[in-house]
Amino acid sequence: METVISQYWEQLLLIGALIFHAARSYAQLSEMRKDIDQLQTEILRYTKWTQRQAEEIVELKSESRVLVKQVTSLWEFTNSIRDRLNGHGSPKH
Repeated sequence: METVISQYWEQLLLIGALIFHAARSYAQLSEMRKDIDQLQTEILRYTKWTQRQAEEIVELKSESRVLVKQVTSLWEFTNSIRDRLNGHGSPKH
């Protein structure tokens, strides 16, 4: 047995180093996979948050346009009443 070990000690050492390297690489890959899964979860969460924010912005823009139209209509109505009271122009309605 000792002669086999002494004959093939370089090959045995190489095989041992390869096994060690393979085990270490597997552990690193496993950790990287966990990190990737965590990053994907965070990206999905941020994507959903961004989508909700975009939807709220669109909704607020729409509401803002409605409010601007309503304020404009109120000012036009107020100005028409002022003109009628001052005797300027004819009623629009």
